[in-house]
Amino acid sequence: MIIIGIYPAEPGGMPATLQTGSDVNGNVFSKMFDAKGDITLKNIFFVNADLNAQVAFEFLVESKANARIVVDGCVLHPSCVGQGISGAGGGNKAYFTNNQVVGHGHMTSPNDGHFFNFSNTAGAGGVGLDTLWVENNTFVCIGMNLFQGSFGEMVNNVVAFNHNTFCFTKSQIDWTTKKMEQYWTNNLMFDLQTQPYANNWQPMPGGDPSMPKPNLIYADTLEGEVMPSERPNFVQYNAHYRAQGFYDLIDELNDFSAAQEPPLPGVYLYPLVWPPDTLTSREAQMFANATDWPNFKYGHTITDVDPVWTDATIYDNESNFIEWASPSNYIHALGQPSENYPAPTEWPQYWWIPSGDLAVNDVWPVFDGTYTNEETLKGSIEKNIPLGDLNWWPEAKAAWLEHYAEIWDHMRSLNEDQIDIGYGEEPSGIDDVKSGSYAVYPNPVKDILRVKSSNHVDITIFNVEGRIVKQARNVSEIGVSELSNGLYSVTVKDGNNTTTQKVIIAR
Repeated sequence: MIIIGIYPAEPGGMPATLQTGSDVNGNVFSKMFDAKGDITLKNIFFVNADLNAQVAFEFLVESKANARIVVDGCVLHPSCVGQGISGAGGGNKAYFTNNQVVGHGHMTSPNDGHFFNFSNTAGAGGVGLDTLWVENNTFVCIGMNLFQGSFGEMVNNVVAFNHNTFCFTKSQIDWTTKKMEQYWTNNLMFDLQTQPYANNWQPMPGGDPSMPKPNLIYADTLEGEVMPSERPNFVQYNAHYRAQGFYDLIDELNDFSAAQEPPLPGVYLYPLVWPPDTLTSREAQMFANATDWPNFKYGHTITDVDPVWTDATIYDNESNFIEWASPSNYIHALGQPSENYPAPTEWPQYWWIPSGDLAVNDVWPVFDGTYTNEETLKGSIEKNIPLGDLNWWPEAKAAWLEHYAEIWDHMRSLNEDQIDIGYGEEPSGIDDVKSGSYAVYPNPVKDILRVKSSNHVDITIFNVEGRIVKQARNVSEIGVSELSNGLYSVTVKDGNNTTTQKVIIAR
């Protein structure tokens, strides 16, 4: 099956839209796609809820073994309550690229499914997935877990999460241990894994208190494997941020637990991976060779550095997320009686619903993933390239695509050094007024966007998907009256000098 949507003739408008319906009894269909073979979905806005805002449990289920799943350039809002991309057959190849996923899970507890779920061994003969390639996506408000691949039952071949933006994730990111190759690279993780886990919980690796603690990106030994493992475990150049309020809540929970009789087990917020030189680093022990870690490459992690989002609404949602986590954690992490706390429907709402009503899907773009912090704008393994989803940075993405094979050869050879792909000396961040010798104004703009410069320049306007919607050469202004309201990226070029700015069109 192949479904490819067409973007409207009016630049900046919504792409083709598909919405889930209801059965004769008024119940939303349980899933949007029940695939029996290869499936490709491109350039579509999926609303996985019915007209009464009942959200479907799953988005896409693939039941055929060795099938190919491609989802590219799509927006899923809401995506689902339980599983997003689910494979019931073994040997699947899943490619999830250039998408926005907004709203996975529910608001009543931390335990609400996995977005990528390849844990069903029925009919698969115990065969794991062949490929999970997740690149240049933005995930907003994600439930319990991102990736469940049978935890430790099946061996998966290649798993790569590269240049993704994650904003508001409840519990885990990686809940599968056996992978022949693993890459978690260049990701921007904001308020990710905010719900605590206890060291005595099973069946996580490290659940035995005598063993090292688990972390967020797992690895485990294979049957008959000789240590140290020769499999690549490459976790490099990521940013992992959690607001101070989540750490304060952990302290509060542990104080409460210690005061009980008998005391309750302590809870923790785990790092991506424990550092190799830490005795608690279980993965490092697997891949260690004396004092060297030839195949365990973990580092260059930016910890608890705020990327400074352009959209201040994100911080309002963050405050609500922290408040939401308090009753949720007391009930679900510490096992306290639910009647001691407000009902989940009364917990602060942090779900990302731009219109305020899930039944109304006319706000576009759904999310703005641009940010301004220089450290994260230059934090990738590619020199001067931003962390996270590069669709928010069209020029950087173009440079990255030009060197794509070279970059992946660099990472798959386990080279930890930054690679210079010749992209600028300064990050392509946001400057609402000016950058270098240019000033783009007014901002917001209604009809005419002007450039203050001593020379005429070339102007290119990109929409939020990174597509060119208008260009003009050797000018000092450009008309935008035919473009829809929303956020755009404007590139101004004068010879070798280039400026990229964010501009809002609003009438």
